[in-house]
Amino acid sequence: MFKNYLKITFRSLWKSKVFVLINVLGMGVSMACCIVAYLNYTFNTDFDKQHVNASEIYRVDFVRDFQGNITNNGIAPQPLANSVRDELTGVEEVVSCLPVYANIRINDDLFATDILYADEGFLNTFTFPLISGVKTDLSDKSKIFISDKVAEKYFGDEEALGKQITHILDSGTQEYVVAGVFEKMPSNSSFQFDAVTIMDNYATTVQRKPLEDWTRWNVMFLQVPDKGDIPAIENQLQKYVPIQNKAREDFKVTSFYLEPFEGMAVRAERDDMHNHWFRNSLPTPAVFAPMIMSFLILLIAISNFTNTSIAISSRRLKEIGIRKVMGSRKGQVIAQFLLENVTLCLLSAIVALIMAEVLAPAYSQMWDFVDLDLNYLTNARFLLFMFGLLILTGILAGSYPAFYISKFEATSILKGTFKFGGTNWLTKSLLCMQFSISLIALIAAVAFIQNANYQKEFDFGFEKDGIIYTFINGKQEFEAYKNQLSKNEQITAIGGTKHHIFSSIANDPVKYNSLEFETDIMEVDYDYMDIMGMTLVEGRKFNKDSETDRKESVIINETLAAELGLDEPLGAKLVWADTVPLYVVGVVKDYYSSGLWEEIDPTILRLNKEEEISRIIVKAKVSDLKEVNEFMAAEWKELFPNRMYNAVFMDSDSKEASNVNDNILKLFIFLGLVATLLSASGLFSMVSLNIIKKMKEIGVRKVLGASVSNIAYNLNFQFYIILFIAAILGSLASFYFIDSLMASIWKFYQHTNVLTFLIGIVLILIVSSLTIGSKVFNAASMNPVDTLRDE
Repeated sequence: MFKNYLKITFRSLWKSKVFVLINVLGMGVSMACCIVAYLNYTFNTDFDKQHVNASEIYRVDFVRDFQGNITNNGIAPQPLANSVRDELTGVEEVVSCLPVYANIRINDDLFATDILYADEGFLNTFTFPLISGVKTDLSDKSKIFISDKVAEKYFGDEEALGKQITHILDSGTQEYVVAGVFEKMPSNSSFQFDAVTIMDNYATTVQRKPLEDWTRWNVMFLQVPDKGDIPAIENQLQKYVPIQNKAREDFKVTSFYLEPFEGMAVRAERDDMHNHWFRNSLPTPAVFAPMIMSFLILLIAISNFTNTSIAISSRRLKEIGIRKVMGSRKGQVIAQFLLENVTLCLLSAIVALIMAEVLAPAYSQMWDFVDLDLNYLTNARFLLFMFGLLILTGILAGSYPAFYISKFEATSILKGTFKFGGTNWLTKSLLCMQFSISLIALIAAVAFIQNANYQKEFDFGFEKDGIIYTFINGKQEFEAYKNQLSKNEQITAIGGTKHHIFSSIANDPVKYNSLEFETDIMEVDYDYMDIMGMTLVEGRKFNKDSETDRKESVIINETLAAELGLDEPLGAKLVWADTVPLYVVGVVKDYYSSGLWEEIDPTILRLNKEEEISRIIVKAKVSDLKEVNEFMAAEWKELFPNRMYNAVFMDSDSKEASNVNDNILKLFIFLGLVATLLSASGLFSMVSLNIIKKMKEIGVRKVLGASVSNIAYNLNFQFYIILFIAAILGSLASFYFIDSLMASIWKFYQHTNVLTFLIGIVLILIVSSLTIGSKVFNAASMNPVDTLRDE
């Protein structure tokens, strides 16, 4: 019997090749979108799952309560590790670590490398499979472990083990021997370093301060086999709070607690963890927005599938009638049509897998931090997901047509009295839902186009175009490099600074009378504001040779002046670090130091000490910037041959927001096109159904003198009502969805306006009119003799 079902299935599908092709492609595209969304979701939820001991590992974090502003911080005092080892019970392993950006020299070549300084138990606590070497060598200060990717990059086909690596320090060098090669962690790992060496090297080569200094921080992990010990360990950690607060009276800890390593990266992104020095998971919108939109598109495809299945079944009325006369039961008819629909879904799944091979890599390339795994056959969860998706689509898409068709009575079919086709509340609701979803995607695309223009023209409060900066160490290097760069006439300004917008900033409490605020502090040179094009709205700038300005003068931003309630800010006395008096000499116009991601923070500008200059800033015309950068690189190599030239274009720091916007825009344009095409094909099926039912009515109207336009109006009226309702529902949903999505990404963005919705609605109307126009016109133009003839 099953063999007969299959024969009938393939014969029936072959007779309706066009409709089958539309269904398979539409469902295939929607299922491919679901596959990419699923892979994106599992990429996020699988963060750090490769570590065998993940369930036993906890990070020591602390809570800080500053004037009611409670923040969670993912770091711990450096000396706390030894105290925990010596005094706390229930802890199997204590591992401190600290990531550092470094320059590495191999023979005569320089490489930029991320080094992790870690305690010797790091490779035992965390899972880093070794390709070569032994873990115990991590305790040797002369040894270093590197990833397989770095080994390939540094040494090519040569054996990396035993090779020498030179770490270029601010003053001097540190020599290492490669003791092992480990497998590079995947993109969805908190750890993204290239090399690891013992923590003691950090104290002697980078920090040059003892690890017992309670004013210094690192990241500390504990391995606790018994979860029941966690409350007792957290309780014991509280005795170190007074010790820490005595060392840093300006930055007091409220309490320590243990953060589970499992899900750490996800919570860091979701809960805005401060001082999270490792990779976050994907932003929440980047996880759930693709899932929601792909599911909505799947609903469109399922609705379209349902309507199309009903439409093509009109050609099989006599087949159904004869089968019932010959003794087929209702269940057998249902089984036949369910099998046909499941077969279509299976074909769609094959198309989806093929399309996912294109869409998944394309999606990964859009984001630097995403790498979707396409190893389907080795992923049991994916196979289970595909099976569930296939069953879900088969049941949802095929159930209604199968049960609807099986209820036809054989007598009415064979007599010719059965009226098939048309529309009902379900098909109308499905069509309305389809176009509502399509409208959401189209309006979102328009909104992100508008937002791109808004952010492109956004006034950041400083000049970001035409500026390059790179890193130097102190006044001596600054003056030497500046003298060399001054020879280039294309360079219009050169300055030095300790802190820099988008790059570095300090944060400390500042008091004004009885008020106390956490304030961003930018230590800059006297000409920094001029080079950066910042606007002074009140008072004066810093004087170059004024020791008084260097010790006690500050310029504050408008936000700080407003929060302090200063109507006359000039001359106001602030107190920094409880003891240092600062006097306001000027007010700078608010500038967006965190780009478009965060609100403007209260900020103080101070003159930096010349020996603390850490960046050199170069300004030129945008058209000359490429040549200037090449000149800077050449001069750098001449002056500092043992260090890499790491220049940053200032506008590249601000392009992240526009890149995110552009990527989301691409997603919604793609999803909007898919949704609109699927909805258009659904509308085409609905119109076809309606025309089948009304052929005789059309013929009568033609005989009675109705014009083509009048007939077209009567055929189309209900569909325009459906589109009108869909426009209202889609616009309302878009208003809340798009605003919520943008607000979850940026603090400053272009809100939707009337034009946003009008453009989307007009696009839907144009597509709809083009879809049904020719079909309705042909039906209205038919000869009434053909429609009224009764054989």
